[in-house]
Amino acid sequence: MSEHGVALVTGAGGFIGSAVATRLADVGYQVRAGLRSSALPETLRRREGLVATPCDLDQPGDLRAAVDGADVVVHAAYGPDAEMEPQCRRLLAAMAEAGCGALVHFSSIAVYGEREGAIVESDGPVGSPGGYGDAKIACEAAIAAWAGERPADRRALLLRPGAVYGRGSRFWVDKTRARLEAGALGDLGPAGDGVAPLIHVDDVAEMTFAAVRRLTDVAPFEGVAALNLVGPETPSWNRYFADLAAAAGLLAPRSIGAVERAFRAALLRPAQIGRRLGLPGLAGLALSPAPGERALFARRAAFSTEAAERVLLTSAVIGLKDGLARSV
Repeated sequence: MSEHGVALVTGAGGFIGSAVATRLADVGYQVRAGLRSSALPETLRRREGLVATPCDLDQPGDLRAAVDGADVVVHAAYGPDAEMEPQCRRLLAAMAEAGCGALVHFSSIAVYGEREGAIVESDGPVGSPGGYGDAKIACEAAIAAWAGERPADRRALLLRPGAVYGRGSRFWVDKTRARLEAGALGDLGPAGDGVAPLIHVDDVAEMTFAAVRRLTDVAPFEGVAALNLVGPETPSWNRYFADLAAAAGLLAPRSIGAVERAFRAALLRPAQIGRRLGLPGLAGLALSPAPGERALFARRAAFSTEAAERVLLTSAVIGLKDGLARSV
């Protein structure tokens, strides 16, 4: 018998899922590392308390077996936008059948769409959240409906992290570094002065552990609550690019003015097509920011973390300098 109980982590082979599974195993949970395949990734193979568990979200039989006997489920897996809600509903059905009523679900600040200014969890989206944000909104609604059904002891914490970075972050570390090296990103001037809602993956893992603990305590959290997760430092994107470059030993990012930004935006799609066709010399253009990223880099939004601190009784503590040192 494990110290704390049994936790199923879906998507345990992914960037966030593997960090969460590792943290839960380290503090004494028996962790079922939910995987589409049956093999544990290299990063998890030497961890005690981790068991590779087939958990294909498109296979109800996999899900029923994975959930059976679990005390809590952490849903960190995600797939294509159109598949996220049906997969979430299959997981909820498996939990209902197994009698498991505790869920930590990874949502996203994408549910707020284009909203700016001070943002709390009760705020709805402004503009279009995009396919990813819409899928996360649909999953949250499905979980709220599931929690409202009988039996009444179903409970869920919906974690809405910002831009999660850290070692193994393919987008906010590895790809961003490649873009800086290729000259596709740099100091974007006013177009890069938006707020970077960064949070290090180690903070995310620690706060997920806190969420699991709140749902499985002797007097557990009841109902459903959404919680923003953002780190203690939210610099501008320009600042993040400069600090990432310094931490990675790259030259300081060059200035990219309005004319060049417009030129790159106009040639982005043709460059991507040409690169897929194997045409040479297009990497720098093909790695330029997409429209959604350009909007993100200019957006000024401040995500309140008061609810997370109140419910989880902890907060993110890893600052940018320490976080980048852990990342590169």
